[in-house]
Amino acid sequence: MLARGAALPESSGLGRAHFSIEALLQKALVPNWTKVRTIEHELPESSLDRILTRWWKHPRMVSQESSESPADLLHITDQEQAHLVPKDSKVPVAVTVHDLFHLRPRNIIGGDTIVPVGDHSPGLVRKRDLSKLRSGLNRADLLICISESTRMDVMASFPGKPTALVRHQVDVDYWSPEKNPKPRNLLGDLDDESKMLVITVGSDEPRKRLNFARAVIEELPDEVLSDVNVLHIGSEVKLSDEQLVAAFQHAEVLLFPSACEGFGYPPAEAMAAGCPVMASDLTAHNEIIPDRCLFDPMSVMDWVDELVRIHSEWRRSGGVPRHPDDGLIEHVKSLLSPDSHGKALAEAYDLAVGLS
Repeated sequence: MLARGAALPESSGLGRAHFSIEALLQKALVPNWTKVRTIEHELPESSLDRILTRWWKHPRMVSQESSESPADLLHITDQEQAHLVPKDSKVPVAVTVHDLFHLRPRNIIGGDTIVPVGDHSPGLVRKRDLSKLRSGLNRADLLICISESTRMDVMASFPGKPTALVRHQVDVDYWSPEKNPKPRNLLGDLDDESKMLVITVGSDEPRKRLNFARAVIEELPDEVLSDVNVLHIGSEVKLSDEQLVAAFQHAEVLLFPSACEGFGYPPAEAMAAGCPVMASDLTAHNEIIPDRCLFDPMSVMDWVDELVRIHSEWRRSGGVPRHPDDGLIEHVKSLLSPDSHGKALAEAYDLAVGLS
């Protein structure tokens, strides 16, 4: 049985992670496991109803339904719903932990910036909420972590609590330039096909370090800069789903200088599309990115030199579309495909049941 709070859409980060688990179970990709049902609720409109639903109504429903269900395991799919872990549960309970940023607010040194993560000054309601989440994580039988970095954080915060590593999945067929090709002209006026397409993906929040990416672009030699079209996706331009696939399939490189990630979807999705990646050698996204794609987060010139090299290859080829990087595609298939995700999830479920 799966449980979460509000029925967040698949377009949201936590929603996407939840739906990927739903899809694995529905497609029988989690060996020896099937889904009985999902317990969730619609997002209440008023603040008061939101609190009543979150703290009392929904936890009661989850507790009652899990006690009456034939399910062998209750899986709560993100740590922001850990308060749903029933007290004295009749079945083992696993909770997926994406990060502990809000439970352990801190400042992270990420390259040339100090990034505050989590809410350092929560209000009274949020403090009580965080206390409930912490208690729920303590009651859980198993904490499923999406990265080794998160796992280390969990082990420090909840010593002795069993953990399992289950990385997120990437739908390799969806991003595949062979199975789901998208023409570059989908980008319309945002693109200039006579120029080398360079992209970033992410918001303008400090931890994404888009100022570093802009500094790298500004340092390019004039003859390179005049040949480059940079799209800052998510911060300066918004793309449809199809346009984003086209951008990943046709860009010469994704710049991803982020200081910290719970997982790091953009570089994983770019690699699945065969798009070369330049990323900061920082946790936790460096766990899923090959060494050849990782760069010193402090050295603007290292990034400039690599972009100049990529441009030289692009010019040498006559500016024709690059070939997909099959090595990166295979890397994602072996590490983050639905099949590998399903097997890891089944091992975590088996572990949780074996602990009871």
